[in-house]
Amino acid sequence: MKKKIFLTTSLLFSTMVIAACTPKTEQTPETTSQTVVQSVSSEVQQEEATISLQVDGEEVENKTVTFVAGESLYQVMQANFDLVDQDGFITSINGQAQDEAAQKYWMYDVNGEMALVGAKDLILEPGDHVEFKLEEMK
Repeated sequence: MKKKIFLTTSLLFSTMVIAACTPKTEQTPETTSQTVVQSVSSEVQQEEATISLQVDGEEVENKTVTFVAGESLYQVMQANFDLVDQDGFITSINGQAQDEAAQKYWMYDVNGEMALVGAKDLILEPGDHVEFKLEEMK
């Protein structure tokens, strides 16, 4: 009986010693949040597109811009150009304003085709070439 109690006590004591000496691998909340931020920021990939501005058929600016997937053309334009808009329509880019009396308005093409939606509704794709043209509507 004494042997059984001795063995049980020894086994219990050995288990507690081993458990107490085992290093903890638990992460602190600070370490965990840093890991999440690093993981998220490494997953955000910058894409590129080209935007050119033409006034009366003459190119006045050509710029390669970076953006994050899912951003609208309007968001990218705001980040890279001085914009003025009215009711969601771009009326001035880098100081070049529309002229309603002369019937000159900002229009744009994407990859050589006239856009069918406003800049706020167009989601930019990698490699897109956007041409904004300030020209007379005929």
